[in-house]
Amino acid sequence: MYDTFCISAGQFQSKKKNAVFSHKHRYLNYGLLGIASTLGRSGYNPIVIHGLFDTPSTTLNICEQYGIRDTRNPILLSIPSFFALEWARTLSSLIREYYPDKTIIVGGRWVIGNQDQWIKSYLGVDLVVPGLVGANILDIVSTMNTYATQTSATQFRSNNFTTTEYRHLHEKDLFQPSIEVSTGCGMGCSFCEEKDIKLSKLKPAAIVAEEMLAINNSSDFVEATPYLESSMFIATSEWAEQLYLERQERGVSCKWRIETRVDKLKARNIPALAKAGLKVVDLGLESGSLKQLVRMNKTNNPKSYLTTARELIQTAYDNGIWVKVNVLLYAGETSASINETVDWLSSMQKAIKGVSAGPVIVYGFSSDTEVFIKELESLGATAIKTDVIGVTNVSPSSTIDYEASIKISKNICREFMDSRDYYDLKSFSYFSREYTYQEFQRDLEGLAQEDVSFKL
Repeated sequence: MYDTFCISAGQFQSKKKNAVFSHKHRYLNYGLLGIASTLGRSGYNPIVIHGLFDTPSTTLNICEQYGIRDTRNPILLSIPSFFALEWARTLSSLIREYYPDKTIIVGGRWVIGNQDQWIKSYLGVDLVVPGLVGANILDIVSTMNTYATQTSATQFRSNNFTTTEYRHLHEKDLFQPSIEVSTGCGMGCSFCEEKDIKLSKLKPAAIVAEEMLAINNSSDFVEATPYLESSMFIATSEWAEQLYLERQERGVSCKWRIETRVDKLKARNIPALAKAGLKVVDLGLESGSLKQLVRMNKTNNPKSYLTTARELIQTAYDNGIWVKVNVLLYAGETSASINETVDWLSSMQKAIKGVSAGPVIVYGFSSDTEVFIKELESLGATAIKTDVIGVTNVSPSSTIDYEASIKISKNICREFMDSRDYYDLKSFSYFSREYTYQEFQRDLEGLAQEDVSFKL
C-alpha cells in the first residue's frame, strides 16, 4: 500500500465545450510527479493520482483503493489551474467529511501566487505552499506530520537536476511522459505568467538522455514521445550534438517535443536538434501584425522578428519537424491586424502543421491583475468577469468582442489545421495513449464544424 497521496486537482468541465474527445486529454502534472519522485527517493511510497475530468468522489474512491484511510502522512493536493479550484474545494470537503484526522497540504504556484492564506481558508486545508516546492517537500511533509497547525511555508526554488520516476504515477501507461529541462522565462511579455521569472540553466544532455532511456526501458511507455518541459527552450548546437551522442550511446530513439519563442531557438541549431530526436515545436509566434507584436511586448523589432520566424519554421519543416504555431488575439486587435496575421500564416502554410489561436485571458486574483487589465484597457480592450475565480475574459477591442474573438480564433485554426493534424499533435503529447485515430474519428460524428477548432 502507498503511504503518501499526491492528487492533481481535476476539472468539472472541459474548456473545449465538453466534446467527447476533449475528455481524452491527460495533462501530466509533472511538477507533482517530481515531488513524488523526491519523496520516493527519501523512503516514502507515494502515488500520484490525476483528477482529470473525474468527479472528486471518484478520485477519492481511487485513493481509498490504494489505502488512503491508513496513511498518517499529509495528503498533497496540487491545483494546476484556476479551472481546478472548485474541484479541489469539493475534494477537500470530502476528505474532511470522511477522514477528519487527515492533514491536507496544497500547492500550485500559478494559482496560489501571494494568496496562500485566502486559499487556505477557501479550501479549508491545513497548509498552502506558495512558489516552487522542490526538495523542500521533505521538510514540509515531516513537519506537518508532527505540527499540523502551521499556517505558512517558505517559498523554495531549486535548480538541482533530478529525475522523474513514473513508478509513482497511477495509470502511467495512459500518459505521455514529460522531462523538465528548465524553469522560468523572464522575457517580459505582458501576457506571460513567467515574464519576471528568470530562466534556469538547461538540464545537461546526459541527464536528459538517461531519463529518456528510463522511459524507453519501461514497458508502460512503448513508443512514448516525451515533452521536454520548458517555457522557453533554448539549446546550443553543442547541447544538441551532446544529446545525440548520449542517446546513441544508450540506444535511445524516442521523438520529443518542446515549446519556445521565435527569437530564442536558432534556425542554425535545428538540424542538430532534429538529429537528436526533436519532432514537434510549439512556437509562440503570437501575431503576424507588426503593431500587435509591439503592443504585447513581444519584440521591439517586429519586422526582424517575423523574418526570424519565417526562417525558423521553414528550417524546421525542411528537417522533418512539425511546427504548431500559437496565435494570441491581443488588446487592440482589429480585422486589419487579424488579416495581417492570417496572411503571414498563409505564406508559411505548407511548413505549418497546426495553429492554436485564442484571445488573451487574464489569470489571477484581482489584486494581482489590476495593473495588467488597465494596460489592456488602455489599448481598447474590455475585461469581462466570469463565474470562475481567477479567470477574466477579454474583449480585444470595440469592434471585436469576446464571443467574436472565440469565433475568429476557431476560424484561424480551421484554416491551417484539419482533423488529422489536430490528432497528430494532440496524441503526440496530450491524448490518452490508448486513444486511436479511429476512435477520435468516431467521436467527431455528429459534431458541427463550428463546434471544433479544426477542419472536419
